[in-house]
Amino acid sequence: MIETVIAVLIISFTFIVLFRLSRMLTGKIMLQHAAMRVARARTVGLNEFMCVKAGRVATIPVAGKRLWPEGDEFDYGEELARVPIYMGTPNGAVANGVLDYEGWRRLRIDPGNGTRSHVSLDISVFGDTANPSSLDNVRLEGKASTEANYTLYLNDQGR
Repeated sequence: MIETVIAVLIISFTFIVLFRLSRMLTGKIMLQHAAMRVARARTVGLNEFMCVKAGRVATIPVAGKRLWPEGDEFDYGEELARVPIYMGTPNGAVANGVLDYEGWRRLRIDPGNGTRSHVSLDISVFGDTANPSSLDNVRLEGKASTEANYTLYLNDQGR
């Protein structure tokens, strides 16, 4: 019986560690994707606020609990319908009235002034989202850059 208890504890611990590592890997992949979306948005000439919104939308899968609109039932269709409305909002106050997530408060997006972008998010390894300053937080980062070829086909002189 003691051997079984020890084996179950070791297997459970291994499973929990693998689950947490997979969560961090998923977060890293999503932040890389968000950084690429931000870099692309900057490359095609969108302003900084549009770049931030593009990065936020790309991180929805790892953004945690949806704060707005509130509701216990998860309606994927409603959430999907709100994304284009969110992208069309003119400022942060209106944007937060369309979609808001818990993780977006810890998300930092730097669109840069060229074609490089940096996105970072502090996540809790053990899932303590109520205490973002806890010692188990890990900062995940995503970086991306694109080439700015717009000068080859856009005329800045208005001709």
